[in-house]
Amino acid sequence: MFFIWTIPLAVGRNIETLIICRFFSGFAGGTFLSVAGGTVRDLFSRDEIQTPMVFVSSAPFIGPCLGPVLGGFINSYAYWRWTYYTILIWSSCLLLPIVFFAPETYQPILLRAKAEKCQGQTRNKHYKALLERSTTWKSNTMASSLLRPFQLLLLEPMCLCLNLYSAILLGILYLFFGAFPLIFQATYDMALWQVGLTFLGIIVGLLVAAISNPIWTRNRKRLLATQEQGLTGEEPEYRLPPAILGGILIPIGLFWFAWTVYPNIHWIIPIMGSGVFGCG
Repeated sequence: MFFIWTIPLAVGRNIETLIICRFFSGFAGGTFLSVAGGTVRDLFSRDEIQTPMVFVSSAPFIGPCLGPVLGGFINSYAYWRWTYYTILIWSSCLLLPIVFFAPETYQPILLRAKAEKCQGQTRNKHYKALLERSTTWKSNTMASSLLRPFQLLLLEPMCLCLNLYSAILLGILYLFFGAFPLIFQATYDMALWQVGLTFLGIIVGLLVAAISNPIWTRNRKRLLATQEQGLTGEEPEYRLPPAILGGILIPIGLFWFAWTVYPNIHWIIPIMGSGVFGCG
């Protein structure tokens, strides 16, 4: 659906088409944010999930920042529609491997496929997966799938806090998309492709944060070892130290960025501030 709704963006002739299709393409593309965590949970055990989730969590931040870097060159040296042509080419390059090579990971579906295979091999219809034995599963799946996220949001205070935290960070990140062109074009007189390169500061910060994951993994193992001795509390809080550090780095990076944007201050200084924000 993301691929389909991007096509009118590449060939649209009026602003109404662009606005409507941008909404639906973004709506479809946002599916990744919902299903990627579940897929990772299917593939990795609870003890192993932290490292892959670092990369999954970094993607919604690195991807939007990489867009202006590439888009700056595309729009400086090619027709603006090539922005969407490039997205179509790249999304199709991702879509085809996903369709043909990405396996199913959801356990109830895998068990149903295994039961069907056993039925075909033995001609015994008594092989049934739990999914098939449930008479209410199909009718209740859609309702429970829609209801469960709201239950987690409203009934789990920690989930609500993390969602608000992520929403604020994503909101600030997208505000940078409007602020960077205004700041670096007006204050530092940069060309469009140069403005795009300023987003490398946030990308570098995000990569530094991802690379630091082994430090937090060792810290969590240390806390778990302490828990076995009965000296500390519950395990879920052991994953919070990087978020605590991020809560300190983010306001530092924002103040650093906001207070150093002056013509007599070198442009690398505010970019470094945005990098501190990205690291947080």
